[in-house]
Amino acid sequence: MRIVSPMPWPSTLRSISGPVVAIERPARMARAQVMSAKQNVYVEAGRSLGATTPRIVLRHILPNIIAPLLILAAMDIPVVITFEAGLSFLGLGVRPPTPSWGAILADGFDFVRQTPWPITWAGLTLLVTTLGFTLFGETLRDELDPRLAGARQKAGRES
Repeated sequence: MRIVSPMPWPSTLRSISGPVVAIERPARMARAQVMSAKQNVYVEAGRSLGATTPRIVLRHILPNIIAPLLILAAMDIPVVITFEAGLSFLGLGVRPPTPSWGAILADGFDFVRQTPWPITWAGLTLLVTTLGFTLFGETLRDELDPRLAGARQKAGRES
């Protein structure tokens, strides 16, 4: 049985509710990274050499904050996918003509006694997709995190 939304929200509003809720963490991280990066010596050196604010932002601050933001985005993708699937499973997600793993799972539960395959395949694809994005985020973190560069070099010398 699905929960029916008390308000007939437009499907576009329901579709963007996950990313809108999830934007708070990257915004906080971006602000913290900018506040940290602008305290570095190279920013002060650029200012003393007469660099404009846009040049300092584009050449010095942005390259230093982009890696953590990419890692966070890659790690948040599985959360947003699962959030959307959960809303669709409860009947609060996108409407039936639009495909959703949560809706497929909910529809499959009506026929679970006759055939378990809709639930099995929809659940497996959801699992593989979220696991894939999680592993992608972990790999991206391993490659882009400067604190892990020393550990990678050490491991390369030992093998």
